[in-house]
Amino acid sequence: MIESRITKEEALSFLLTFLVVDQGRTVELDAVTLFHLMRIASEAATTVNSEDGVIPHEVIEDAARAWIAEQDG
Repeated sequence: MIESRITKEEALSFLLTFLVVDQGRTVELDAVTLFHLMRIASEAATTVNSEDGVIPHEVIEDAARAWIAEQDG
């Protein structure tokens, strides 16, 4: 069995912490927003676990910044 470096739950936790604490964003966790953030976290975890040499927090922060840009669009 392949050992993962990060779970999607850990990625979601880091993503939310980055958005709220580091970026000072207010995030309303309605069903749609939560679904989108869970998808982003899942994709980030997949990237981290499938590619050698990537740094987990950088992948998640990049995904978070893309989400912020989309929201501010």
